[in-house]
Amino acid sequence: MKPQSLRLFIFCSVFLSLALATPLSAQQEDIPALRQKNAALEAKVKELETLLKQCTEERKKQLLEDQGWQSKKNWRNLEVGMKDAQVTKILGEPVKVIKGVKTFWYYPNLYGAYVSFDEKGSVNAWKEP
Repeated sequence: MKPQSLRLFIFCSVFLSLALATPLSAQQEDIPALRQKNAALEAKVKELETLLKQCTEERKKQLLEDQGWQSKKNWRNLEVGMKDAQVTKILGEPVKVIKGVKTFWYYPNLYGAYVSFDEKGSVNAWKEP
């Protein structure tokens, strides 16, 4: 190789190595920061998944315990003398109300579930679904 070609080759090699080394070193400096951000995000996702699981389980539990008029347990919490607000809290809103000397609250099912109130507005009878 001629000395002039050798100098050109060395110059190009040095230039290329510097040009490539700068972005590579900058990327290497970013790697720990990116790993730290990734770990923080993974921890946050895990925390959110745990919260979501807890909320889902609590909601399922609440639905099983608090099914309103559909739960035999709720019907068996009724007592003679209860007022309409207490019945609503236990069974929920009726689908049909018939008022007269006695008031009847009907709940939707094939067996004709109802709650009967006397003239004072107190529960005096009921029929479970």
